Amino acid sequence: MLQNYLKTAFRSLLRNKLFSAINVFGLAIGLAACILIMLFVRDEFSYDTYWANADRIYQVNTIYSFPGSPPGTSSRVSGKVKDTLKFYFPEEIEAAARFNRLSTVVRSEEGVFTENIHWADTESVDVFNLVPIAGDLKAALSDNASLAVNASFARKYFGEEDPIGQILELTVYGFQRDFQVAAVFEDLPHNTTLDFQALAMVDETDFADYSWEFSSWYSANGWLYLKLKPGVDPKRINAQLPEYVNTNMTVPSDISTDPNVKPSDYWNFSLQSLQDIQLKAAGRGLMKPAGDQVKVMAFITIAGLILLVACINFINLSTAKATKRAREVALRKVLGARRGQLIMQYLGESILLVLIALLIGLVLVELILPTFAGFLGKELVLDYADGALLATLTSLVLVVGVLAGVYPALVITGFFPAQVLKANKSAETPGSTSLRQGLVVFQFAISIGLIIATGVIYGQMKYATSMDIGYNKHNLLSLVNIGRDGAREVQNTIRDELARMPGVTGVAFAANRPAGNFGNNITVHVPGDMSKGVTVRNQDVDHDFIDIYEIPLIAGRNYDRARLADGTPSVKGARVGEVLQGTVVINERMVSELGYGTAQTAVGRSIRVWVGRVDGERIYADMEIIGVIKDMLFHRPRSEKAPEAYFLENNDYRSLVARFEGDPMQLVERIRQLWVSLVPSVPFEYEFVDSKVDASFTQERHLATLLGTFALLAVLIACLGLYGLASFTAERRTKEIGVRKVLGATVVDIVRLLVWQFSKPVLLANIIAWPVAAWAMISWLETFPYRMDFWYLAPLCLIAGMTTLAIAWATVGGNAAKVARMNPIRALRYE
Repeated sequence: MLQNYLKTAFRSLLRNKLFSAINVFGLAIGLAACILIMLFVRDEFSYDTYWANADRIYQVNTIYSFPGSPPGTSSRVSGKVKDTLKFYFPEEIEAAARFNRLSTVVRSEEGVFTENIHWADTESVDVFNLVPIAGDLKAALSDNASLAVNASFARKYFGEEDPIGQILELTVYGFQRDFQVAAVFEDLPHNTTLDFQALAMVDETDFADYSWEFSSWYSANGWLYLKLKPGVDPKRINAQLPEYVNTNMTVPSDISTDPNVKPSDYWNFSLQSLQDIQLKAAGRGLMKPAGDQVKVMAFITIAGLILLVACINFINLSTAKATKRAREVALRKVLGARRGQLIMQYLGESILLVLIALLIGLVLVELILPTFAGFLGKELVLDYADGALLATLTSLVLVVGVLAGVYPALVITGFFPAQVLKANKSAETPGSTSLRQGLVVFQFAISIGLIIATGVIYGQMKYATSMDIGYNKHNLLSLVNIGRDGAREVQNTIRDELARMPGVTGVAFAANRPAGNFGNNITVHVPGDMSKGVTVRNQDVDHDFIDIYEIPLIAGRNYDRARLADGTPSVKGARVGEVLQGTVVINERMVSELGYGTAQTAVGRSIRVWVGRVDGERIYADMEIIGVIKDMLFHRPRSEKAPEAYFLENNDYRSLVARFEGDPMQLVERIRQLWVSLVPSVPFEYEFVDSKVDASFTQERHLATLLGTFALLAVLIACLGLYGLASFTAERRTKEIGVRKVLGATVVDIVRLLVWQFSKPVLLANIIAWPVAAWAMISWLETFPYRMDFWYLAPLCLIAGMTTLAIAWATVGGNAAKVARMNPIRALRYE
């Protein structure tokens, strides 16, 4: 019987080549898209699941609630937190490990390089089971002159030589030492939120002159991971953390002098499961960029919608073709076939079709996967030996085959033999027609919604990358290592030589690079009221900063070299209790936070800031506001604008930018030669500011591209089905078309008739899709601090509607014209 079923199924597929091809390729495309997205989603959910006891490892986050700034969360914590947490929760914490990433100059026999070396605690190997290749990891992290490196790092510096015992000279801050490679471990897999290649032991005495790195409560620079003891509930620890903060921390006087204020009003900590970080990152400052749960859920939805569109095609074409097999069913019933046998036969045909489509889809996946994985920056592999994958694919075939084939099977086997054989023609039920019309509406509504979503995401990406960020990002070149030891001593010489180079129109120093880190925060007060401060970002700049970056000055003036009193005063020679005088430039947002009214009225007023210490006591300065500049997104183009102050300083510059004209690569080569001649001990690194800013929106660009591709696939699958239905309808109305032509109808009249028949469901699909897509996209846009105007949705909806309608016309019109041009004599002889 099975052999008979298979033979009948293959004969049916070959007899109806057009319908079979449309079904197979429509399903194949849908299944291929679904499998690609499934691989991506499975990879996202696999992050950090392979660590031993991963369910007991937690990252400690810092929560900030400072006046003048919105509450924020960072994945980094102070170096003081580790030991005090272990002391406060001795029964809950089994092990704790810090990781501080420091940009380090590495000198080897091959030259000088910049690497991110992570200073870690010895307990790191107790929290994370790194896989050793050579040496002893625990011993390496117990010696402050040893390194543990991964296999890639070892190959980079030592090639095929044995790395154990090799020496590398590391320089970070003012600290320099020869380190011996004592252990090698396997590269971390891509599906982890950790990101390090080389580990050195934390010895806080090595950084005594740089106390902010490990010894300050108020400087969060590293990551802290806890391994809890079995059975410990992290919620219980989270509930006690405010009291832990109040026990161990104090409120600095520059933030508040109110005795009723507690440290937990400004700081708190929280534990987050390591396995949740990739898709539920609590805040900024991660060891490496995390995923996005909303993005993952969006792609799961897209995969389901594309597969649904493909299944709708199958149901539509199968139910339509079922009416052509009415006599076959009737004869089988007359010869004794039971309805259950017929249902099994046609369900089997459906599953067979899905299986063929899956095989073609797997071929498509193999062809596309390298490009898809490279585009996402992931290592995605279709492993046929993976039992879970095989089970998923098998389930996919069965579920899709049964769901897509059950209704056609019920329709086919529901025909009454007497009526079908008596009429000597195919049967068509009103229910089948209504179902097909409804499913066409539904699948085009999905396609239209995806087109609108693609347009909105692309529009938001273009808006974000082209919006005014407050300064001119174009034709700016930034030198990366200008603040390192060795370069800092000659940075003024570098600036002067750079300013004289052909093509350079100006240079400027600053404490931070554009589109880099968030910089530092300070607390400022209104003179006369020290009870409550306002937290603002601060940036140390030189006289040329505002001019070189071309930042609009709203009110007041810029710093002036002729005014010696401009800038931040030195505490040298100051007396305890003395309030010094200086000048400052601030942005518009800071004017608002201070309550100083407009930019014009703020000029001439002052802010009080802490500028240093004398005999252990803090010295403050009243800084007159001499200028107000436009708000700008200097640190992170994706972040919200914040109150910022720009202090004129003469040291601690870590950024030098040059505005240029002409060929940038010729300029780079000139700077390289200058750098090597002046700073041979520090690697030469540079970046173009506009490229760095644009790179911040890579995620949105990828999302728009992928969504556009999948929307195109959905429309393609829908049009394949529409073509099949149009072909079927034209075939069924062949005699009608012949009669109409005999009675004087033209080809245009017949094409118009058939096109209008299929235009109605597409128009209805637009009416359904527009409000749903608009609501979804408005909700998505509201997650951005700066976004395109909502009214753009109206033309996007119209464009999506006109596009799908034009595609439907093109799909149906060509087939209708072919039928309409047939000789009416042949049409009238049909059947």
